[in-house]
Amino acid sequence: MARLLLFGGKGGVGKTTSAAATAIWLADSGYRVLLVSSDPAHSTSDSLEVQLGSEPTPVEGVENLWGLELDPAERMDELLPRLSEALRAGLGGNVSNILGSQASEGIADEMGSLESADLLLPGLDEALAFDQLLSFAQDPRFDALIFDTAPTGHTLRFLGLPEILDSWTGRIIRLARLTGGVRSILMGRHQERAMREELDKFQKRVAHVRRVLTNPWVSSFTLVTIPEQMAVSETIRASDTLTEYGIDINGVIVNRVTPDLDHPFLQQRREIEQKHLASLKQSFEHLPVAEVPLEASDIHGLESLRNLGNSMNGEHPEPTQGMEMVTVGSNIPFSIRRGLHQDAQPGRLIVQVHMPGVNRDELSVRVTEGELFVEANGKSRQVELIQSLNSDRHKFELEGDILEITLEI
Repeated sequence: MARLLLFGGKGGVGKTTSAAATAIWLADSGYRVLLVSSDPAHSTSDSLEVQLGSEPTPVEGVENLWGLELDPAERMDELLPRLSEALRAGLGGNVSNILGSQASEGIADEMGSLESADLLLPGLDEALAFDQLLSFAQDPRFDALIFDTAPTGHTLRFLGLPEILDSWTGRIIRLARLTGGVRSILMGRHQERAMREELDKFQKRVAHVRRVLTNPWVSSFTLVTIPEQMAVSETIRASDTLTEYGIDINGVIVNRVTPDLDHPFLQQRREIEQKHLASLKQSFEHLPVAEVPLEASDIHGLESLRNLGNSMNGEHPEPTQGMEMVTVGSNIPFSIRRGLHQDAQPGRLIVQVHMPGVNRDELSVRVTEGELFVEANGKSRQVELIQSLNSDRHKFELEGDILEITLEI
């Protein structure tokens, strides 16, 4: 699994700029980085001046960097196929025998017009985004995922979603018990069972996402704000909620700080900002706070983002070849390790994969016709090898978070 570095904050405070600048800096340091956005505004493409889609797209001009923009509503049918089918088609068959053909046609028309987006509960859009994000986090191509989240309120709603789903599905189950006979006649046992199974599977995926986000060795959250009272107050509230859910906060970025220039208006503005900054630093006295000065022009495009990343994070670290955890970044340090490392030795190839939180009994490794596949949590991934194999013979062991596979070449 890649390292997850999440950037969040109030809308309009520079989350996208901060995330993109960090992604470029990390890619320039030699790490393979995927920059992901779930913000409905899809401003990441505008920031990079590169058109991104729903699959990882190489960012021209930055080696080792890919980007993508998620659309949760667009992914609804793919993530909840049987639930959608059951809701749309479940009342079509037997209802005419009870209510008559006219009522049956009316219900069929109503169910046929149901769109996946109509099924979204508050926070479910972020849950869909995080669920899709994990599929890329488990892609061995990437060492780090930089996640430009939607505005803070969306993210905080998602963190409470497992409890919401518990209550929601609990009510559905109670209703199912009370209306068992009628429901089976109207919907059919097959559609009912499919809906129940899909709800249960999705609820488990949401719970798994939150477990990943609360693992400090995998995920960390950087709060982004500006030196204004409303933004600072929201940042402090967001920090309290994230901490309550066990999310690791590794620092705060304060954008658009007025520089100390000899001008009455700017000095007055700076004096007000410094008071807000003092309040912020007092609330986050145990965390690093990085100040980014207000620039004379907008920050967008690769070069301006690269300059900002260098200013925020300092000198690039020496590239690492193994799987050791290293700390990088000067103003807001964060830890990172490679997601995949391969070492060709005489007669064999050693492949190491970072797989935090995986139990040995949930893990399987297979080699088929010279191709390596690793499966964990029900998802299988092919690992691209640096050398071809002459044999399917292999052995593997899991030590801590590192899966080591020995292959004959």
